[in-house]
Formats: sequence, C-alpha cells, structure tokens
Amino acid sequence: MSTRDQFMPLDFQDHLRQFCFDTTVLVALLQTRYLQPRYRIPKYGNLHTLAWAYAENSWSQKHFVDMLQPSVFFNNSNTPQTPVEQQLAVTLYRLGHYGNAASLRIIAQTAGVAEGSVPLFTERCFTAIESLQEFFVRKLTREEKEVEKCWINEQLGFRGTWREGWVMYDGTIVPLFRKPGLNGDAYFTRKSNYGLNLQIGNVPSTLRIVDYVHGLTGSAHDANAFQYTAASVHADWFFEGEEFTWGDSAYGVTPRMISVHKKPASQIYENSKFDTALSRLWVESEHCLGSLKGRFQCLKGLCVGIDSKEQHYQATRWMTVPVILHNMILDVEGVTFLLNHLEEAAEGDTHIGDDGGDHAGGDDEEAGEPKRRILVAELMAYREACGQN
Repeated sequence: MSTRDQFMPLDFQDHLRQFCFDTTVLVALLQTRYLQPRYRIPKYGNLHTLAWAYAENSWSQKHFVDMLQPSVFFNNSNTPQTPVEQQLAVTLYRLGHYGNAASLRIIAQTAGVAEGSVPLFTERCFTAIESLQEFFVRKLTREEKEVEKCWINEQLGFRGTWREGWVMYDGTIVPLFRKPGLNGDAYFTRKSNYGLNLQIGNVPSTLRIVDYVHGLTGSAHDANAFQYTAASVHADWFFEGEEFTWGDSAYGVTPRMISVHKKPASQIYENSKFDTALSRLWVESEHCLGSLKGRFQCLKGLCVGIDSKEQHYQATRWMTVPVILHNMILDVEGVTFLLNHLEEAAEGDTHIGDDGGDHAGGDDEEAGEPKRRILVAELMAYREACGQN
C-alpha cells in the first residue's frame, strides 16, 4: 500500500483500476504457468473398429474374443471396463509392431485411449491368454503323432526310422531395444545385439508349436538352451519308443536329438546327402519361426526394459503370448493360416550348415551317433534302390 493510499482514500475509479490490474495479473499468471505450450493430442479411436471390420472371417474374430472372458476383464465398480474386443485390439496391435511403431504414445493416439490404458489393456489380455496355454500348447496324442510320421514318409518317399522324427527344434534370438541394466553383458548375442534366447519345437505338417523354452539370455548357446526343453528334461514322457527330434548343426547328437553333421564329417558323400535330406524337412522349423515373427513382430525388437528380475520375467511373457496365439490361430483358421504365412522366413536365423560353437555332448552324443548312422544307411539304401547314387 502506497503513502497516498494511507492519507487519501481511494475513490471508486481507483478501486476499479486496481481491480482490473489485479485481474490482468492473475490471467497472465494462469496463461503462463506452463513453460511449454499445451496442445490437445488428437485421438482417432478407430483401431478396434477397423480391426474387426477388415477381418477375413467375422465368426473367427467373435470366437476368438469369446475365449477371452476371465475375471480379469470384470470389476465390482459402477464403472465398467473398456470392452474386451477393444482391449484385445490394442494388445494385438502392440504385439504386431516393434521399434517406434510400438511406442505407447503412438498406440494410444491410434486407439483413442489414454497412454496409461495401453499397458493396463496389455496386462489383462496377457493374463487371459496365458490362462489358455494348457489347451493350445500341449503334447501330441498318438494319433496326432501318426499324422506327422505319415507326413515324413510322404516327403521322403520311404518308410523307416526317419518317420520317428515327428518334431523339430530351432532357436532364435528375440532382440531387445536397449542393453539391460541387470547383467547386461549376459544378454549380448553372437549377432552383436542384446536379446533373449527362445527355443521352439514344432511339428512340420501344420507348424504347430508343441514345446518352447525361454528365459535364457542371448549369450546362451542353442545346445545349452535345448537342455531345458521337454524333449530333453522329460524325454521319456515326451517321446515313445524310438521317437526323436530333428535339429540343425547347433545341437548335439543324442538318441533323442538327430542333427546335421559338422565339418569335416559333413564333407563325406553319404553324410552330405543325409544333411541335404534332413535340411528339406527341418526347414519347416524356419517356416514356423518365420510365421511367428512375421505376425507378432514384437519378437523382432522387444520394447521392454530389463533392469530387475521381475522385468526379465515380464519380458518372457512377450514370447509366451505369441506362442499361444500362434497355436490358437492354427486351431481357428487352420489351412488359411498356412497359406498366408508359410512363405515367411525368420530373418537371420538360417544356420543349417556348420556351426562352430561348442555344444553339450559326452556320453549322449556317443550313444546318438549310431542312430544317425542307421538313418544315413536307410537313406542311401533308398537312393540306391531308386538309382540315385
């Protein structure tokens, strides 16, 4: 208050001017309280609408949504959750993108939801999909195994011990968008990036995944990672009789795992013919990984930070869910899925030839070599009968 105000009372005009000045100051403060200009973020909100509108089969989409009805999508409040189909559309959109396209902001703008809703929708859908794992990722029945064995016979042209190899394994690296803060060097891969190891066991005729293992870091060798699969840990439960699995040169040779030869053995004529025949069968494993990564492109670059054990576990869920969905799609779409995705190839994962890395061996490898020689002999006998030698 000035000296003039103490000795000379303010008249009405002075009060009015003071009021206007104070109001102007308050308005100025209100307009300049943010250091950066505030712009309204446009949100289109048409993601889930377009996803179902362009679906090839509306019945399949409805059937797919109906399977995801666990309690995680319901609450006891008066405000219901976002419809399941919209939450699922957002989650599938995230699974189908990587890099900048998988950022929360872009997905939120495309879906017309808040950025905080995107991880919430994803968590709920992941929980719902994981609850279906026992129904879609399982061991084959004897009848289903026989179908695969007949497929092997058809591809080779003869019936023998080869037909017992009804499943094949391959490993792939799921890259991470940055170096993990927890034991980061352990995630460094042979491809000079950071990632996680994923082992996939699939049948050749339908590309169905019957076994998978994840959790190991990118520095783990495929042969070591295979030791944690059902085909290795529970071999007597997974296989019957003389059954075994096929693999590339990254894997060792055991009675339950038959792989191609490594140099110099691969340069022997009989062995080279065996490796060629095996590669023509085993390429279906590459097709499986190609279809998996081609549809769920989050596996080409996970936008998940790993700075703790909990975050490492959360990162593995991004591999579990695509595997379950892969088999779910096969059951829903069947042959249509194969026709659309059989031509996809897993980028950078083709290593059927010699792999210089070390692998587990020992007594199992010595026991597996006689079985591989039997397979070589069967193939050469068939080629001689056909006049191909």
